[in-house]
Amino acid sequence: MIYSKNTIKSIADSVGIPKLKDGITTAMAQDVEYRLHEVIGEAMKFMQHSKRTKLTVADVNSALRVKNIEPIYGFETGRPIKFHKATTGLEDVYYVDDEQIDLDTLLEEPLPSAPPEIVYTAHWLAIEGVQPRIQQNPAPAEEDESAAGEPAAKRPARVQRADGVETIPLVKHVLSKELQLYYECITESLQSPDPIVKSTALESIAIDAGIHQLVTYFVQYIAVTVKNNLHNLETLTTTMAVARAIRQNPNLFIEPYMHQLIPSLLTCLVSKRLCESPTEDHWSLRDGAAAQIAEICQQFGRPYHTLKTRIARTLLRAFLDPTKPLTTHYGAIVGLTRLGVSMVKVLILPNVKAYMALLGVELEKDNAQLAADARRCLGALLGALRALARSYDDLAPADLTDAQKTRLAEVVGDTLAEAVFADPDGGAVVAAVAAATREAQGQLDQSDRAG
Repeated sequence: MIYSKNTIKSIADSVGIPKLKDGITTAMAQDVEYRLHEVIGEAMKFMQHSKRTKLTVADVNSALRVKNIEPIYGFETGRPIKFHKATTGLEDVYYVDDEQIDLDTLLEEPLPSAPPEIVYTAHWLAIEGVQPRIQQNPAPAEEDESAAGEPAAKRPARVQRADGVETIPLVKHVLSKELQLYYECITESLQSPDPIVKSTALESIAIDAGIHQLVTYFVQYIAVTVKNNLHNLETLTTTMAVARAIRQNPNLFIEPYMHQLIPSLLTCLVSKRLCESPTEDHWSLRDGAAAQIAEICQQFGRPYHTLKTRIARTLLRAFLDPTKPLTTHYGAIVGLTRLGVSMVKVLILPNVKAYMALLGVELEKDNAQLAADARRCLGALLGALRALARSYDDLAPADLTDAQKTRLAEVVGDTLAEAVFADPDGGAVVAAVAAATREAQGQLDQSDRAG
């Protein structure tokens, strides 16, 4: 027995209960020993969960609180507890020596310094993949030690900025061998002439869940491929399919890479030439790029409220620039139309008459290719007006009279007015253009009155 019955007798004598019977002291000693085992076992659980090998007073107090027992006071201190032995006639007794403290000496000691207030500061952990060498960031001691035995060409290049902050590049991202093999297999399959192999690779990109680390590599692949294959229509079409597959994969987080993906899409939308021969169907590629840009603006327009405005401004400059080719104008018109009816009302409709003056000249030229491109632009403008008409569901189609044709020509020009009157949905388009013109005039009159 660890806890002896003599200890029970000593404690009983100290509280005024002398001469306890042996049976009582033995039973109490056994019960105390059981309780001690129970508390120590619970305290060891706290010690193990705290990843420690030394049992502390705090562990015992936590165990007592779990058992709904009042904790022990006066022992939680940073100093080790020293036990002293007192020899008696019966057995050795151990006790804790209580240190006597002189209050006068304690009062004369200087007060400890007050702890500093908690404050929060912001700093750059990394800027474009480069960690600034500032006090808040950890010193790259391990990196310097690992590079000490390498040749100078392999060591991280240190950059001294104008503000005196020295920066070093972060550790390069390392792919596993499996992901490297997957990436090489996918990129080779995308260049295969077999459509089945190519579609299988695109399907893998669109559904695989374990390729998140490859997103930045695929985005870089798209940018480099578009830049180096501006006149290869088949390669550009495949690259746009890769962009769509990445965006469709629900397991990938592509929001941080949108600023790298959008320039490639805009290039395939408004570039001058996207194929070797102008007779190839590069118009479908431009339509697909416009659809993807519109989907991106719809998906990320709320967190990035200036995204749609910046893209619309870029497309408007391409649309109104008379030095740009008709292929660029077509891409700009289709892109603005895809961005929404508001873009048709605000950006296309007020400028369409002046643009038709330029387009009419191209339609009358003897160059067959220029005339075909001009007809494509005319069809894109007609598509924009159809989209405007679909937004006015409550309007009844207008009667196609000569007076209506004259009024429509004042807004969109003679050539486009003739195309509208020849279209099966011409009545709805005429009514929508008239309604949009009235709305614009009402807003202008209201602003004049406010001014």
